[in-house]
This record gives sequence, structure tokens and C-alpha cells, in this order.
Amino acid sequence: MTCSLSTHFRYRIYPFILGICLGLAHFGYADDLRKQNNSLNLESRIQQIFKKYQSSVVRVKATREIVSDGKSKRLLKMGSGFFISKDGHILTTGLLLQPDRVWVEFKNAFYLAEKIGSDSLCNLSLLKITNKPKDFTFVSLNDSFHGNQQGSFMVALTCALEFQVGPTYGLFQSEEFSFGKKMFPTKMIRGSLDLGPGEVGAPVFDLKGRFLGICHAALPDLRSSFVLPAKACQRIRDDLLFSGGVTYGWFGITTTKKLNDNNGFDIIIAGIFKDSPAFKSNFKVGDIISEINEIPVTNQGDLANTAFFARPDNILDFLVLRDDKEIKVSLKVEKRPVYQSSDAQLERNSTNSDINSTLLINKAGKE
Repeated sequence: MTCSLSTHFRYRIYPFILGICLGLAHFGYADDLRKQNNSLNLESRIQQIFKKYQSSVVRVKATREIVSDGKSKRLLKMGSGFFISKDGHILTTGLLLQPDRVWVEFKNAFYLAEKIGSDSLCNLSLLKITNKPKDFTFVSLNDSFHGNQQGSFMVALTCALEFQVGPTYGLFQSEEFSFGKKMFPTKMIRGSLDLGPGEVGAPVFDLKGRFLGICHAALPDLRSSFVLPAKACQRIRDDLLFSGGVTYGWFGITTTKKLNDNNGFDIIIAGIFKDSPAFKSNFKVGDIISEINEIPVTNQGDLANTAFFARPDNILDFLVLRDDKEIKVSLKVEKRPVYQSSDAQLERNSTNSDINSTLLINKAGKE
């Protein structure tokens, strides 16, 4: 009887165990298949973006002759760029200053380019070729996307060295306002695009083919790069097209940050230029800036970003904290001076020992 039960048990349990094993095997296979499909989907999207925009990308070269000690030497600099209009306009970055000649290479052909204008603040240049190729396409900056999230894929189409146009991809890592001690004029996208020589200036897209920005600088030690966002590219393009230069807004203040009771930082006005918009608007040294046009200001990058997109004659409403009271101060933006007057114009309250005046010392050159 015992033997019979044992045999019966074995006959009942073996199919059960076999079913579990087959189920686990199927689950593992399904997981592998899902991963493979995801990989193929990413691969397919990159290929589609490349196919759509590869005829928009060019290699940009610029030369300049310099004479030193009676000897002539010719500098050559090259990078990537891309068409942004059907009229043959090209956007690029990192171009030589005052080049003798600029040309672009497109599908093994060479085209002389005219420099329409440049922006030294973001190191961006707008070119145009008159003898246009027949089969080029262009990237519409207006068909852009500004809502990318950390972990989203980014695809760049670049011209590395003398190689053909090719795609590369990485992840959206963060938005940054500074690098080391350098403050950016507007926020930059940091992405894991590992760029090499000749690849700066390339267009960057999301997986839906929407324009995200232009490769602005490579960080080879970190295997990442900075991308100037699409919105900033649009703002610079418009000014370069209409005037050949970019007109930026100016507030006329310097700021510093101070640790607050919440273990965060307050952005404090540390100096005001005489006869500047801030001077005319009755700002005071020591004012804590909390909002501009109802948008919170949490760091100096927020302030720089607002100034970057502000246009002369715009009216901005600042919410500041002064003597523990919230005060609204309106400011009329003015054109940023090409050369700001003597740094001694900075007015500061030297008796306010609570204000960190490092920036002002650097500006004024003295205590």
C-alpha cells in the first residue's frame, strides 16, 4: 500500500514540477524576447532619425593665416554643422575667430560659405552657402522639444574628423548652469554623448526626431558633453538672421548666494551698476531675489537664464525680500553694454557685513 501511494505521488508531482520548469523557461524566453524587441526598437528609431536627417549635416572648415616673426602659418579648424533653412543657412559652433575662408563639405563636395553672424557668448555661428546642393534637407529649429527628462535617449548626427556622417546616442543626464567656476549664459543639457574631434556643432534629437539642441562642448574625461538647448538656438538664430549679432538683455546687478535657515541658498543682490536698469528701479544691495515674473529663482543660473531670454524694453516683475518684507520691483530691461563702463561704477553697501562680497571684490578690484 505504501509503495502504491509513493508511486501515485510521483506520477502526480512530476508533471507539476515539469510545468513549473516549462513556465520559468517560457518566462525567461519572453523576457529575452522583450529585451531584444526593445533593443531593435531603439536601433530602428536611430536608423530612422539618421535616414531623415543625414542629408542635413555638413562638415565645417575654417582657415586663418597668421604671421609671427616673419613666418606665415595657417590655422585650420573643423567641426560639424547642419542646414536650418531651405535657403542654405547653416548653424555651427566653435568656428575660428575672423577666418579668412569658410567652407562646408557635403557628400564629397565643397561649398564656400559666407559668415552671416556669430554670437561670442554661446560661440555659435550662422553661415550661408549660395551655391546650394540639390539634395540637401534641413533641420527645423521650430520643430523642437523642450521637455526631455533625465534618462531619455538623445541622438546626435556628427562629422567626426574626415569620416562620413554617422549617428551616436546617449542619455539626457541633467540641466546645468555652470561648469567649475564658469557660469553658462543659459542652462545647458548635459548628456552622455561621447564626442570626439570634429563632432561639436552637431544636431541632437530625441527618439521621435524632434530637435533638442546643438552639441556645444565635449567633456571627454566624463564621456559626456554639453548641448545648447533648442530654445536658445532659436533665440540666437533669429537675431543673427535679422542683424548679424545677438542683442541680450541687461539688469545691471551682480549677485551672490548666502546660506539660509533651510540649509539652502538665497540669491542676494551684491552690487548694482550706476545708471543701470536695477539702479533706476530702486533695487538695493542686500535684496533677496525670490521670483521673476512669478517664476522661482533658486540659484544664480535661474537669474542668468532669465537675462538670456529677456529682450530690451521688456518689463520684468521681481519679487524680493527686503528687511523681512516681500516687495515687488519692476525693471525695464536694457541692452547689455558691449563694454561695461568702469567697474568702479558698482555701488555697494560696504557696511553690510552679512553680504558675501566676493564677486564685488573681483569686480571692483579692492575691498
